[in-house]
Amino acid sequence: MGLTFLNMAQTTNAPTESKATQLEAGTYEIIQNRLLQQTDVLKQRIEQLNTARKTVFGAIETQLIANDRINTSNFCIARDIIALGDNCIFGYNVHIGLRSGIKLEDVFSIYSFNDNRFLEADLGILRHEKFETDFQNLYRYYKDAFFARFVRQGTYLYMLFQVSANPKDIKAFKWLVKGTTIEYIDARSEHEVRLPEQHEFRWNRATRDMQRMGRHPHISILDRIFVETVGGDLTIKVEDNTDDGRGIYREEVDFKDQTLDDAEYFYADLGNLVVLKIRPYQERARFFIYNEKIQQVKRINALEDSGILLPDGHGLIFPNGYYLQTGEFKIFDPDLRNKHFVERINSPNGEDYLYVFHNIKKGTYVLMHYNLIEQKVNTPIICHGFTLFPNGELAYFRAEEEPTKHHLVQLWQTPFVAGEQVPSEYTDSYLYKVGNKDIVRAMAEAYEILILVGKDDSYSDLYNDLAKKCTDILDSYYWIDKQEAFSL
Repeated sequence: MGLTFLNMAQTTNAPTESKATQLEAGTYEIIQNRLLQQTDVLKQRIEQLNTARKTVFGAIETQLIANDRINTSNFCIARDIIALGDNCIFGYNVHIGLRSGIKLEDVFSIYSFNDNRFLEADLGILRHEKFETDFQNLYRYYKDAFFARFVRQGTYLYMLFQVSANPKDIKAFKWLVKGTTIEYIDARSEHEVRLPEQHEFRWNRATRDMQRMGRHPHISILDRIFVETVGGDLTIKVEDNTDDGRGIYREEVDFKDQTLDDAEYFYADLGNLVVLKIRPYQERARFFIYNEKIQQVKRINALEDSGILLPDGHGLIFPNGYYLQTGEFKIFDPDLRNKHFVERINSPNGEDYLYVFHNIKKGTYVLMHYNLIEQKVNTPIICHGFTLFPNGELAYFRAEEEPTKHHLVQLWQTPFVAGEQVPSEYTDSYLYKVGNKDIVRAMAEAYEILILVGKDDSYSDLYNDLAKKCTDILDSYYWIDKQEAFSL
């Protein structure tokens, strides 16, 4: 390329070529400036539409509303909390060695939640003869038993007790939830308490016919990425070149002399992303995300525990971070591992999603709030127990290291209210007829355009993707050009 440039400079046509290059660069800048100006207009109209949408459908912002304390009669270690309408059950463990026998009030208390305050109530809803018998038998036959957590599955509530040093060795008391009351079922239902699928995609195993032999052999994954663990390191390449052992990512392996057949390779195709699980010879599996658009590889250890799909194919979320199709990612804390996915809570507005992960050994939760429009996750909440009340109040606490009678609870207002949709007084408006969820989805896709415009030219097929996204939006939403929707 340098030689060609020198030859051009030595010809009489050099001034003409220079002018052509300048004209081309100038034209590119003009077009780019137009694009940026249009993007500013689009951003303004998204904001206008969002403001109008919130007026029509209502908006509940996530914000801190209060701190309160739950007071217990005994010194105890708080463990979990569960709401039943505007009441809640608080679960904990007392210092058993100080008592000759365990009573219900040594493990559970009932509180009414009113005006952001917790007021103690009686244990009436737990007073069930069969339950109290089973409860006493639990502590009689299992000297190491302690309350672990509440689990809500559909219309059933389970009280889980750990009965040995193994966190998976549990007993479960099963209740049927009836509004703000519960009806006892049995103490033999621990087999019903199951975690959801921890990976919401299917791992595909690489086969021998995907091998490419040569001086530096590798496995071809979808003909898009090439991986191997030979020659002393794990290498990920973007070129199908077995003459060269270099790639865009490498890290050492324990056994330097292993062959291509000694390791195991798994993958999942998630659009722009390829998720990899590679197990070198006699090692634990290692997990990676490859982004084809920016040719970037990130090692994501937390994917060993779980990998959950974000809505509308936005990307992946895992116990300590997230990775989007556009290349945006964040790791909040490398130590937030060994946590399993428990549940996804959707808000009625179609905009907000709460992902809950749990560490069964430590009894801690990680709550991750994803916003569909902004396409980001807020700073995770790490706690020992949490619950949501019908009006969207999120109550959570972090247990003290020493037993105490006063347990600090933080209260946040969230959009995760009960029910399908917040009632509106603007039922005659055009936006109401379109529907909140459809508007949210369109705004999220329009926001992707803003993200793409912010990419530089190294982003693969940038302008093709930009054109396709614009076309898809125009084809998907019949109301996109209406003045009532701010001519998005």
